[in-house]
Amino acid sequence: MPLFPVKKRRGIVGPLTVKGTFKDAQKELTRLLGSADEGTLPDPSGSTLAEYLRAWLDGPLGLSPRTLERYRELSELQIIPHLGVTKLQKLKPEHVQRWHGTLLSGGLSARTVGHAHRVLRLVLQCAVKNRTLVHNVAAVHSPPKVEEDEIEILSADQIADVLAKLDGHSLYPIVALALATGMRRGELLGLQWGDVDLEAATLGVERSVEETSAGLRLKSPKTKSGRRNITVPPETVAMLRAHKIKSLEIRRTLRPASP
Repeated sequence: MPLFPVKKRRGIVGPLTVKGTFKDAQKELTRLLGSADEGTLPDPSGSTLAEYLRAWLDGPLGLSPRTLERYRELSELQIIPHLGVTKLQKLKPEHVQRWHGTLLSGGLSARTVGHAHRVLRLVLQCAVKNRTLVHNVAAVHSPPKVEEDEIEILSADQIADVLAKLDGHSLYPIVALALATGMRRGELLGLQWGDVDLEAATLGVERSVEETSAGLRLKSPKTKSGRRNITVPPETVAMLRAHKIKSLEIRRTLRPASP
């Protein structure tokens, strides 16, 4: 149908093009006027996805420094080079679907594509919440399915072999504790003697160390389940007792002598 003139009203500006019959155009006009009254019309912003995404990342997201770094990395390397010049209002589900294929054909893993998709979905979700967009096109197509790798668990003989080869090495205590508790690397590095109860044979996971561009920082667990108590086997308790004594001896040796 030819251009259907619409009077300016709360963000609706004419002319407006509607495909179909005159009746279809009347229905669309009624819908738009109703949306304008309810305040649910999208903001006619001319921002590109790159502009909106960078502004979003510079805003108060409440993310940890490492997570924000990762979001910026995914944005600059995976999202903006492919979708950044697209106007925010012009982004469509098929763009997102083709973007998935481009990243995969470029050698990116499905897991990394999924991480990039999450960033895109979050920024578009924010745009919908702020009424800059009506729909989140990143919510239409799911990211590629990640095939979970089977975790290989060391046998008792393999664990004994690892510990035997590290006997006397400075890494022995942390490796032995990792094998005994299943703690993550950051959790092990964030462990303090105040978290360890040698008499009760338990230790508490209260924090972890994460690496950022600004250096190392301590952070609390993301979830309640991340903050937990772990029972330590007797042989590991004995190892920790010996390690504590050795640590105290080294500290005394390094302490400057009193004048």
